[in-house]
Amino acid sequence: MDERILTSLIATSRRVMAWARKFPRKRFLFEELKSIDEEYYVGVKGIRGVGKTVLLLQLANETERSVYFSADSTLIKPFSLYEIVKALAEMGYRNVFVDEIHRKPNWADDLKSLYDEHEVRVFFSGSSAIDLVHFGADLSRRVVLKELPPASFREWLNIKRSLDVPSYTLKEVLSKAFDLTNMYAELYPLWREYMREGGVLYPRSGFYDALDNSLRKVILEDLSALREVSVKYETDAFKLLYIIARSAPFEANYSRIARALEVSKNMAIRLVEDLSRAGLLISLNSCESPRKEPKLYLTVPLREFFARKGFEVHRGALREEFFVNHLRHYGLCYLKGKRGEKTADFRVGEWVVEVGGEGKGRYQRPDYIAVDGLVTGKGRVPLFLFGLVY
Repeated sequence: MDERILTSLIATSRRVMAWARKFPRKRFLFEELKSIDEEYYVGVKGIRGVGKTVLLLQLANETERSVYFSADSTLIKPFSLYEIVKALAEMGYRNVFVDEIHRKPNWADDLKSLYDEHEVRVFFSGSSAIDLVHFGADLSRRVVLKELPPASFREWLNIKRSLDVPSYTLKEVLSKAFDLTNMYAELYPLWREYMREGGVLYPRSGFYDALDNSLRKVILEDLSALREVSVKYETDAFKLLYIIARSAPFEANYSRIARALEVSKNMAIRLVEDLSRAGLLISLNSCESPRKEPKLYLTVPLREFFARKGFEVHRGALREEFFVNHLRHYGLCYLKGKRGEKTADFRVGEWVVEVGGEGKGRYQRPDYIAVDGLVTGKGRVPLFLFGLVY
């Protein structure tokens, strides 16, 4: 590689690493990534805007002989990932941080070669759509790949509002609802703001423009890792997201989706799977049978983003979406009774939970009710407290 290109790359690395020092707050995944055994390369995937770049730079700033570059930089387009990292290794760098690695062709093969040569350790970020298994066992046993989900309500408060709210277990939130409500009552009004501008960490100024650009890049660029993206595919993807955003809590009916999009049922299933892998949709399985069609939820704050097109957001969908976004990794599933039977909304772990407004009753006989407001007692847990769960 030309020395002038390497000089420019290193100068850019130093500049952005210095810029990242302005952000002392760290996402929850920082310590976990830092503690991974040096034998492994380290990858972090997630949707755009959740803080992957800053996370990489924060790690680079605490790692010796480190250098950072973005794989989609115009400066290095003529060169393979292997060529770039080898050139940096020859200069003496031993830890290389690569952002947006999926933008480099044949990146997985290059990582395998670099790992086998043992000259450097690579940390990288990529879109939610990347999957090490897709590239074979050779890479999956060399790399620890972690997902960085959208920022929780608690993380958003700590990063964007400079608070120091600790995390709680789900059991603590359920059993200590009265004490936690009294302790954090002033946070309650902020949950709606979180649903509008939470999850992703873009600055408030230009927030929705940045989110719009991010969505288009996910569908046009990131999903190309899964399949060819045509104009029709892009249109159908946006239309499906819009349909869900306009709906009450949306139980997928693939035949109905197919009719609305004028595509085959198989294509409807494929779109749901692709958008779920890309991190834009949450596909929640039935508690009774994983073969039943899932319920579909949007990642925060996409419902509010689409609501800006001119329709009123369904309040019940917002509540459920907040709950699902925070508890989907706790074995969450949805409940559905027989026709005409009143059934609670979800099972999470050993508990059955109903989600509703302040006046929600217990006629579905759940263990707990996640409700708007600050009223506790009789199994009622203020909904915003679930945003503090680790």
